[in-house]
Parts: sequence; structure tokens; C-alpha cells
Amino acid sequence: MKRFLLAALIAVTAGQTQALSCMPPDIARTFNWANAAEESYLVLNGAFSFDAPARTRGGQLDPETVSMRAGFEGSYLGAAGFVPAPTLDVTLTFVCLGPWCGSMESDGEDVLVFAQQTQDGYVVEIDPCFSKLFEPSQDNIDRVESCIRGESCAEIPF
Repeated sequence: MKRFLLAALIAVTAGQTQALSCMPPDIARTFNWANAAEESYLVLNGAFSFDAPARTRGGQLDPETVSMRAGFEGSYLGAAGFVPAPTLDVTLTFVCLGPWCGSMESDGEDVLVFAQQTQDGYVVEIDPCFSKLFEPSQDNIDRVESCIRGESCAEIPF
């Protein structure tokens, strides 16, 4: 009986103590993933303007996803590096996995993102691991430009 109670207690608390496990973000890894995907992706570097989404989470087994329209101003990655982009309408999709949610500043701060090109326009998925969203540091810009030129696109090991 004691073993049964101990097993039940472990089973109940195990779900509560699980943590989100993310691979460290790496722009070359994301570039290689996007380059191999069936879908088409565009790398954007600039600012998004949008109203931050209200958060009303569902239960842990029923994560919430919130999509909203945003304006984008900045540049996109082409074969010659980043070039000015026209103002774009983009759908931002904020994904929650249990209690962990993706987020982005809505104050116009520059960010480097991978946007999926769909029939309905560009979609940026922002997950809790920030796998498609990066700081626009010079190192990230240099590395992703090297990737697009077919030069070194080595991932940083964990």
C-alpha cells in the first residue's frame, strides 16, 4: 500500500515539476532548418508595431495560441545581405506550451526573425524557446549573411 501511495504521489507531482527544455537558440541552426523546410522563409531585421496580446491562459494541457496583425519596417535578407524592405503586414503568432509563452516587445525595438511565407502573407511564430527570434547583434547578422552566401553556416555546439 505504501508503494502505491508513493507511486501515486510521484505521478501527481512529476507533471507539476516538469520544466520547458529548449535548445540554446542559434541563428545558423535556425537558418539551416528553414533552408531545408518545405515552406519558404524570409529573414527580417527590423521593428514590429502591434498591440501586445492579452494573456488568458487555458490549462496546461490546452495551450493557447494568439495571432495578431503587425506592421514591419526594416530590411530582409537577400543574396547580397540585408536590403531595405517595403513596409509589410505580418501575422505574429504567440505560442504557449503549458505555462510558458513566447513574447516580443511591442515598443518598436529591432529584432531578427524568420518569417514563413504563406498564401495569406508572412507569419512569424514566436514560441517560448524563441527558436525563430534573435537579437540583431552584429554577430547574428554576420553569421546569417554568411549562411545565405553559402559560406560557413556552422552551428554553435551546445
